[in-house]
Amino acid sequence: MSDQEDSPLGRALRIIELLAGAPEGMTLSEIAAATDLVMTTAHRQLATLTGLGVVRKTRAKTFVVGERMVRVAARLSGGADVATLAEPVLRELADKFGETAFLARLDGTHVQLLATALPDSKGQAYAQPGRDMPLYAAASGKILLALQDEAFISQYLKLKRHAYTPNTKTSEEDIRADIARARARHIAVCDNEFDPGILSYACAVLDPRTNEPYAMAIFGLAERFGTVSSATVETQLINAAERLRRGLQAH
Repeated sequence: MSDQEDSPLGRALRIIELLAGAPEGMTLSEIAAATDLVMTTAHRQLATLTGLGVVRKTRAKTFVVGERMVRVAARLSGGADVATLAEPVLRELADKFGETAFLARLDGTHVQLLATALPDSKGQAYAQPGRDMPLYAAASGKILLALQDEAFISQYLKLKRHAYTPNTKTSEEDIRADIARARARHIAVCDNEFDPGILSYACAVLDPRTNEPYAMAIFGLAERFGTVSSATVETQLINAAERLRRGLQAH
């Protein structure tokens, strides 16, 4: 074993790699044996890693990867695991209403699509993964903006805005009013404000492992989707977001 491998950092990395492959958790003695460390050294390393949030001790007195490490992995994967878990939930939502559902996240000052589920019926509106959308116009953008702190919002509102349709709200007063509504109702709505003739709804999904916010949305042509009760859409959307949150928590 090299000097680097037997350094405190090297020993910590060995423990992290070990726990990354043991989602059910391992005891102190199991970790010491698997990493070829004496119990006191393993205990000291685990105490440091636990204090940093890289490792977490469970009620069963086993050790698992901690939230900080999960956040690192999620960022390195670009949200790929979240998108994968979201796909069946989005598919169910899309099939229920015959409209397009998608999951998105904040990317700087824009909305980035991560996953999309298209309805089986042909000719419906759809969103292409990778497409950027503005925070002040799209429903997904509005809900993500509502989750940000005042410093972010104030800085964002200094950026140039333009109207995508005659219904686009571009004034600070109107945008802040939308933020307040989204926070109060936990739902954001875009009615012909971004894409002409499109009605969309969005709600937030907070990854319980990382506290990273995502937006789950569904949209369609306003002349068709607008005939569905908004209360029904919002209830089903919030239920779908909760199913995804539970899936992430269990993952």
